[in-house]
Amino acid sequence: MGTVHIEAKPDHLLRLARQKDPVGAVVEMIWNALDAEASLVTVDLEINELGGVESVSISDDGHGMPNASCRSYFGGLGGSWKTTAKVSPQLKRGLHGRSGQGRLRVFALGGQVRWATVAEAADGRIERTVISGSVDSPADFDISQPEPVQLPCGTRVEASVPADFVGRLTQDDTAQQLASTFAPFLAANPDVRIVYQGTPLDPATVWTDVAEYPLPWPDSDGYAAPVVRVIEWPKDVGRVLALCDTNGVVLDDVSPGIQAPGYHFTAYLLWDGFVERRDDLSLAELDEIAPLLAIARDTLRTHFKQREQERRARLIQEWKTEGVYPYSAGPVEPARAVERELFDEVATRIARRLPGVTQSKRTTLRLLREIISHDPSGLYPVLDELFRLPQPEQEELKRILQRTSLAEVIKATSQVTDRLDFLAALKKLVFEPEVSRTLKERSELHKILERETWIFGDAYTLMVSDQSLDTVLKRHLMALGREPGNGQLHPVRREDGRTGIVDLMLGRAHRGTFGREHLVVELKAPKVKIGQVEVAQIKSYAKAVVGDPQFHDARVSWDFWVVSTEMDDVVREDASAPHLPPGCIAEWKNGVRIWARTWSEIIDDCEDRLHFYRDRLNHDPAAEHAVEYLRRVHADVTPAAATVSTSPR
Repeated sequence: MGTVHIEAKPDHLLRLARQKDPVGAVVEMIWNALDAEASLVTVDLEINELGGVESVSISDDGHGMPNASCRSYFGGLGGSWKTTAKVSPQLKRGLHGRSGQGRLRVFALGGQVRWATVAEAADGRIERTVISGSVDSPADFDISQPEPVQLPCGTRVEASVPADFVGRLTQDDTAQQLASTFAPFLAANPDVRIVYQGTPLDPATVWTDVAEYPLPWPDSDGYAAPVVRVIEWPKDVGRVLALCDTNGVVLDDVSPGIQAPGYHFTAYLLWDGFVERRDDLSLAELDEIAPLLAIARDTLRTHFKQREQERRARLIQEWKTEGVYPYSAGPVEPARAVERELFDEVATRIARRLPGVTQSKRTTLRLLREIISHDPSGLYPVLDELFRLPQPEQEELKRILQRTSLAEVIKATSQVTDRLDFLAALKKLVFEPEVSRTLKERSELHKILERETWIFGDAYTLMVSDQSLDTVLKRHLMALGREPGNGQLHPVRREDGRTGIVDLMLGRAHRGTFGREHLVVELKAPKVKIGQVEVAQIKSYAKAVVGDPQFHDARVSWDFWVVSTEMDDVVREDASAPHLPPGCIAEWKNGVRIWARTWSEIIDDCEDRLHFYRDRLNHDPAAEHAVEYLRRVHADVTPAAATVSTSPR
């Protein structure tokens, strides 16, 4: 017997052993067996009655190690024969090992290690050699004298005195991890068997899906085109993009570099061109094959996008069959297509966390639909509260919900359809006789319109509602950032000395300037026709503003509207004066204009603004849409007659 010594510090050798990774050690021993042209590799664990691992053995029927070669195999670091050979001597398999350090990995399995190897010597005799080592002296290996035997060639590696982390080999997913590692090799070499704890590793029995994609790679150097093989697993086995030869020998691995939430997979990039470059594969991201890795990753993204679409369609069909999907089976209006797209994506993301009871699942999905329909930006807090999602799922959900194209389009389509429905409701309020003759201006119409000021112009915001001219002055000065000249405001009065009560005062800033526009709206009940009395009233408000120096500001223009369903002939003539815009009945100095407007004109203007969206959204509100909108948004101030659905006229 002789002893070989590795010229290296023990702590460095134990770092190479990676003692916290016993699964990796088993993988390394199996690859060594396959490099030795084994067709059967068996891994056995001796388990004690408490479930602990007593010892580990890996046996193979490869060509073994001749005694004459053992000193070189065990006596140094690096310089492995595999570095230059690249393929095995007889079967011409691609070789996995190349660094000459793999034997040290066995110390992750046990403190006492032993190789019993049977091989053919140079003179043709069959001989048996035993090599042993200890974690206490990892630089020294004892090599026995050769013993003539009549046994088949092969090697048995034994590790006893269990290492600290060897218990990980008994975990349920260990066999699956090994299957994922050796899947491409086993698929390319059907005559090879790897048996773990009495069960052959068969990737086809544990994978959930497998797919292959040839890659368009013009720089193949005469080799067959590269292929990406994607194998999906039921459990997490650790994602990698393995770089393999076409026989499935893993030469190195890199990060897959993609997002595929909910999928457990291993990707294999198979190409014989890696064999010539295997010493440099750790730098693959930086050399001339980096574009090949980019193509492979793009292929993976496309694969999982398609898989996600298939999974989503399958889940949604199951929900439809179960009767819990909250959308009808009829044609989808363009206005709701984006909403449904977001619902489908979010709901299928959290499908595993939905209640199992049908009624609870139906309620939860309907709740998701309502939130997405009306406030998609508020969905994340609700989901977080309901499901307490783990961090990776939280981040993925945030990414989905932060897509402005989805959330903002849903908000926009919801807002447009609501506005179209309101215009239909307003027509009902001011034009249908059974509703308009009883509609109260101040307590009903006024209260509705102060929530719907967009009908007077999209950029306006409400400043004053049903307040005096004194309040109008205060809001005017506040908007301009001005203070009263003497620190006090003087009361604002109409010409007859009365305090004017303004129905609505709206304001907006001029885009790109410091100027502002104020719009004062005097509402009349639909049954009241705009005549000289009504015109005189709105003019008195305008006169109060023009005549009061407290209002003066060159940056502000004023428009005063009196609005009802009809106007008398005289006012109509004034509103059609050729030198003024349609509807304008007077234009005074200091940017003051007075208008008489009918609801039909205002509604027509709004519909013109919404015409493009209405056509694109394919939304033509029926009477029931108008009634539903009034009930949903204005139920507290809507007359009962208006909430009765009638046939369209």
